[in-house]
Amino acid sequence: MVDPRVVEAVVAYVKENSKAKEVWVGDNPSLGQHVGRAKPAFDASGMEKAARLGGVDQVVYFDETDVVEVDIPGAKVFKKAAVFKPLLDADVVINLPKMKVHLAGTVTLGLKNWNGIIPNYHPDAQQQGAHRIELGQKMADLYRVRKADLTIYDAIIGMEGQGPHAGTPIEMNLILAAEDTVAGDAVASKIMGFDPIEIPAVRCAATDGLGEMDIDKIEVVGETIASVFKHFKRPNNDPIGMYNGLTCAMQQTCPGCYVNVRGALDSFANSGIKMDDFLKAAGEVVVLAGGVPEFDPADAKDKNLFVCGDCWEYFPSADKVREASKLAKSVTYYPGCAPVYIFAQLNGDLQALAKK
Repeated sequence: MVDPRVVEAVVAYVKENSKAKEVWVGDNPSLGQHVGRAKPAFDASGMEKAARLGGVDQVVYFDETDVVEVDIPGAKVFKKAAVFKPLLDADVVINLPKMKVHLAGTVTLGLKNWNGIIPNYHPDAQQQGAHRIELGQKMADLYRVRKADLTIYDAIIGMEGQGPHAGTPIEMNLILAAEDTVAGDAVASKIMGFDPIEIPAVRCAATDGLGEMDIDKIEVVGETIASVFKHFKRPNNDPIGMYNGLTCAMQQTCPGCYVNVRGALDSFANSGIKMDDFLKAAGEVVVLAGGVPEFDPADAKDKNLFVCGDCWEYFPSADKVREASKLAKSVTYYPGCAPVYIFAQLNGDLQALAKK
């Protein structure tokens, strides 16, 4: 999350050095229904306290505000959106992302932060829709709704590895700022050891003419990229083979399921529960998504079966999944396409099984 000290400093600076009549701070946690709504998240994270110390006029819990249905001209996959009204009403918008890696987006910076301008109902086509292979294009499309006037990147302590939820802190001691969020994301990505074209959101936004990603065409003032460069460990988004006794069957699926299954298993690994102890307490697990032409339903017999997403029903192997459901000891379905919430929910359900 963004360092509360950065929130306090930005609010205080704007209050003292601008002509703004009011300064608001707002946010919306992307998995709010599963890990906490905006108000408790603001409190637990220290964000609200920091904003008030900086002199903020109003803390806005986006999930408690009205939304406005908007068309997105020029969008390619995300052509309509219900957007939180305060974002549209603001005269100036400052985007305040954290520098970190991301299982699905490679990195999550200014463009990916725009996922927070829409509500987070699960399962719901808006928050989850286009959260599959086309996630980068979704972020580029959403950025058309309202560009940030300024993006300030909290890179005091970044995150590498299995971000955005199970990564490792990496000390950077940096603050970056950009008027062009695409350019800012490109520079931040380069600092992290990525070529900007590797980042789906940056690539799509730049191709759509929403900003500049060519490092040679971006004016960088202050420290040079080379002087602050650190090679961030890249996230691994493949869940297959992580545990003996926990089988992932997902031969024909997209990142919408397998990335979030990997995220759930990363969090489960960090829970401290040992798989040997889990297997003794709960038995073996099969996590299934998409088409599974080589799957044998007998492999789920007397095991805990978790079925992710909606698309498995459209594959020729659907009857195998139905048969496996009859043979399994327990069955849990996670509807949605993509069921983004499973990275929190599956982890929680596995931990609950371990405690039975």
